[in-house]
Amino acid sequence: MSQSGKERIVAAARQRFSHYGYSKTTMAEIAADCRMSVGNLYRFYDNKEEIAVEGARGCLILKAEVSEKAVAVAAAGMDALRAYFITRLRHMHAFVLETPHMYELVQLISGKHADLLVQFEQRAIAVLETILLAGIAAGEFRMFDARQRAADLFHACNKYNMPICMSDPVESLEAELNSLLDLLYDGLRALDG
Repeated sequence: MSQSGKERIVAAARQRFSHYGYSKTTMAEIAADCRMSVGNLYRFYDNKEEIAVEGARGCLILKAEVSEKAVAVAAAGMDALRAYFITRLRHMHAFVLETPHMYELVQLISGKHADLLVQFEQRAIAVLETILLAGIAAGEFRMFDARQRAADLFHACNKYNMPICMSDPVESLEAELNSLLDLLYDGLRALDG
């Protein structure tokens, strides 16, 4: 199987799903957009859902990579946490604006392929745990169970990663998120003396 063929199919499907919706897109339309026969399309993917899952995986990988790169260039501790969450928010907000019919896909993935979401949740929690451990080692954060606190942070900030919550302007969401991060920092920081 040609990787470029699969990539073309996923890209064409993403465009169709975005503009017309998942339920109103057919395999024949995706095939036509790729300039291939429907039979050839089925050589790569068994059905439309399989294409949608592959597209969702690609979007989740991109979001994770963008957020992780922001951490790599930030200072340690709270600056790294803030960089991670703000970058993730901006990425999600831009994606939602570019993808008006994404809610069908969100329902499909969260309903039938929640394991994919759990996989990327665990990846995010591992990144947050690494940030927290570095902050503890640097004396910025007090001692705590970093894995548990990473999961707590992930869930506390999840509103800023949910497509349904992206209708407000990004500046307003960033202000809310920064306020929440300030509050969370008060619970994480090392106590003086």
